[in-house]
Amino acid sequence: MAATGARLRTPLCDLLGIDHPILQSGMGGVAGPELAAEVSGAGGLGILAGTLTAAPALRDAIAALQGATARPFGVNLLLLPELRTPTSTDLLTDDELAAVHAALAPMRATLGLPDQRRRPRTAPDLVAEALDVILDAGVPVLSIGLGDPGPELVERCHRNGTKVIAMVTTAADARTVEASGVDAVVAQGAEAGGHRSHFTKPDRTDQADVGTMALVPEVVDAVRIPVIAAGGIIDGRGLVAALALGAHGVLMGSRFVATRESTAPEVHKKRLLEEAGTATVVTDTFSGRFARVLRNRFTEDYASSGAPVLPFPSQLLANADVRAAATDQDDAEHLPLWSGQAVGRIDDLPWAREVITDTIAQAHALITHGLARATGLTDR
Repeated sequence: MAATGARLRTPLCDLLGIDHPILQSGMGGVAGPELAAEVSGAGGLGILAGTLTAAPALRDAIAALQGATARPFGVNLLLLPELRTPTSTDLLTDDELAAVHAALAPMRATLGLPDQRRRPRTAPDLVAEALDVILDAGVPVLSIGLGDPGPELVERCHRNGTKVIAMVTTAADARTVEASGVDAVVAQGAEAGGHRSHFTKPDRTDQADVGTMALVPEVVDAVRIPVIAAGGIIDGRGLVAALALGAHGVLMGSRFVATRESTAPEVHKKRLLEEAGTATVVTDTFSGRFARVLRNRFTEDYASSGAPVLPFPSQLLANADVRAAATDQDDAEHLPLWSGQAVGRIDDLPWAREVITDTIAQAHALITHGLARATGLTDR
């Protein structure tokens, strides 16, 4: 690792062709072309959200991103089995659906929506078309969550000149994606916001629930490819800590949600500026897969209803009208407010470029001047 001037380089930078070892999470509903372009333009790796996006819209978003920056960038896809081989919603029982709609009924009433009992449609298989679009467009980096890409897909990407990064929550899964040939692995600690990157959904939220400080060195020791730390990292202190643990860089999510270019609803950003680290909860009630969000009426009321949670993405489709109305009405109480546990340290709404420059400057100062001088530590 070399730290010179305003740059902080690791081998990850050379691998991805970036100036700084900072990646921006490709969260759905947050990471559009503008945010990704600004992060890449500032020397990090901006990542566009691509999951559940139809091929024409994804193609347009990638074109917009390519038109805004000549720097490397990535596109994120979730590769969980429920998306790659969608299960027909005809398999859901009438009792399950009735219970889910009963839990959503008070929320719909609050938002002025009509009651409904419809069976959600079966999700289309968008993954194959999305991969075609990504590779046809020459996207430099494919970022993967909630699944093992497998050797065949990785080799296809490499033939196209596309690097592959996969996110995991355990050292065992890190070894699996390394065997598939990925170029780098993101070790996602339990503190991270958004979906937990489990290959299969655990029975409970406390399974595969290892914190960043413990997970990163375990993954570093388990694989030979570069490791990227994620979870609870929002500034230069977190970057230096990750590097000290053996990571080659960091992926930040919540910090970039609370930026001016983020496409998250303004009420989401406002809540991030107001809440403490104790305000998050891991829930599957929005999508059917576990994710860390800010606690709100949706998470509390659904949990207290005792209703079942449908498999991903049927759960997401079942409450789509609630989320859409909440977005239109600026109602933060019924939105999935993706957030990690570092939210208590987010108190401003900068430009994405400022996040990069400030993080690097702080990390550079810590490394250059020494931790003792920068933090006030002594050897007494």
